Amino acid sequence: MSWLPFRTAHCLPLLLLLLALNVKALPVLPLNETAAPIIPMSDYAGYQFDPSGLLTLEDIRARDDQFRHAGTGHELNFGRIEGAVWLRIDIDSSFRRAQELLLEFQYAYLDEVRVYIVRQHRTETMRAGRKVPVNEWPLAHRKPVFPLMLDPGEQLTVYIRGDSHVAMALNASLLTQQAYSQENSRSLILLAVYFGMLIALGCYNFLLFVGLKQPIFLFYSAFVFTFGFAASSMNGIGPLMLWPDSAGWADRVVPVGYSLAATLGMMFARRFLNMKYLAPGWDRLLQLAIPLWWGGVLLTLTVDVQTAIKVMSVQGLLTTVSLMSAGIAGVRRQVPAARIFVLAWTLLLVGTALLSMRNTGLLPSNFFTVYSMQIGSAAEMLLLSFALAARFSDLKWQKEKAQAELVNTLMEQERVLEQRVRERTSELEEAKSQLERMVTEDSLTGLYNRNGLRHHFAQMMKRAHRQHEAVAVMLIDLDDFKPVNDTHGHEAGDELLRVIARRMRAELRESDGLGRLGGDEFVVLTDDTDSPQHLQVVAERLLGVISEPVEITAGKTVMVHASIGICYSFVEGETLKSLLRSADEAMYRVKHQDKNGIAMADKVTPAIRRQGA
Repeated sequence: MSWLPFRTAHCLPLLLLLLALNVKALPVLPLNETAAPIIPMSDYAGYQFDPSGLLTLEDIRARDDQFRHAGTGHELNFGRIEGAVWLRIDIDSSFRRAQELLLEFQYAYLDEVRVYIVRQHRTETMRAGRKVPVNEWPLAHRKPVFPLMLDPGEQLTVYIRGDSHVAMALNASLLTQQAYSQENSRSLILLAVYFGMLIALGCYNFLLFVGLKQPIFLFYSAFVFTFGFAASSMNGIGPLMLWPDSAGWADRVVPVGYSLAATLGMMFARRFLNMKYLAPGWDRLLQLAIPLWWGGVLLTLTVDVQTAIKVMSVQGLLTTVSLMSAGIAGVRRQVPAARIFVLAWTLLLVGTALLSMRNTGLLPSNFFTVYSMQIGSAAEMLLLSFALAARFSDLKWQKEKAQAELVNTLMEQERVLEQRVRERTSELEEAKSQLERMVTEDSLTGLYNRNGLRHHFAQMMKRAHRQHEAVAVMLIDLDDFKPVNDTHGHEAGDELLRVIARRMRAELRESDGLGRLGGDEFVVLTDDTDSPQHLQVVAERLLGVISEPVEITAGKTVMVHASIGICYSFVEGETLKSLLRSADEAMYRVKHQDKNGIAMADKVTPAIRRQGA
């Protein structure tokens, strides 16, 4: 026997003894008529981690000896971790008759919660969370809630799988129907007061904007509404009230909403502090930051959700630091209501920090930590509303003082008028540019419309006349396009047209004209006409890319073909209408001969050149 096997053989009993001492049986949750109406599951739950997130219930049950008890009074808040967390709760029911209890999770912002109730002869499975439409939850609620029916003298085990890309806060309680009703009513009243206040503040300031035409009221109103909308998704109100049949909206609504609220907050703060003359450096800093913040909003719309959450978090931190610093600078320079402004953002920062610390497990869950963000944001928005009133009161006094300086006032009005004229001129130029595009572009595909085709044809004919070249018109009609609309809907049909338009555009020269006549008809205008055979090659390329499968929705593809008629002409004095008529006749010859082919107009040759199916 070598030394290593000798050591292993002698140490194995000691290792097994140490492991046995480490393993502690989970406490059993006894339930009877005298049990408390609200029982925290952390006192009885065991947990184990699943970093891969791939373990099944059978895998977990095979590893029952690996569950660890968190300990009485400890919360099941694991912060941000990779993978999933499994909980196990053993229940011993001593009820004299059947009893239904409710398992409620405190945190609404969870990706998915699966509950497995393992009884003697069967296993029940339930799901909830942001990845599951609310209408598919066992109970429609803003937070995951699961019914638990207990028979007299029944013993069962509850396994819970939690998954979340943010805080893995799995604190849960087992409640009686009455306790659940009371807790739910209290929380809904608080949230109703909170969101009602946001709606009232937003609407009131929007009406002030309508009456006073001051953009600062619009920025404040938009800030309140976007912040409230994001908060509704994070608190579970949005999925419950606005999109109960859809899943995943909360993933995107939260980062985009809070990022947009931060951007609008920056725009509001720059208007509110108005330090253009008192502190021009701070004013320029806020002015330069606003486009970057809008870039952050676009980023949260395009990147994956986890990255969007990180962008939102960084943007929120930078917003708070920037605005508090600018507010302190405003206080030093005696900007009206700057002190209230700083206090408002401080309260929001404190409330958000408390919620974040609670979500990461650094603070316990109680009334103030659970609703700290609502309390902080409500106080902040009320203070900002008071600050607006104070600021405009001061501005009114300044205006009355300025009336004595009539000449300066008139000069200022003239400057403002010139600025508005420049802005209106710029808006008109932009509108003119948009109208020109609308006149020549197809709104669905971005290709030429009829006007655009006529304009391109006129330019092409001028070049062809100078260089004594031929021109060609291809009329392309999609085969079996109507069944796509009938089967998959018009949105799918529109997506199919857009994809085919992009594919054809990639196969043509930049100088070639590609347009859509309407419906499923496309037109190609080209002077790349060395020979009819060359046009045949170009048309076959187009037919090939049209026939490729198109994914219209996730997992659904369709495939269509096309009939192409080509009119190739050296004749001077030809019009687009006459060439289209000839191409149309050629195209219909294809339609009458099993479709999916190419035909030349009779001006060149009547033979139909068929594309292989």
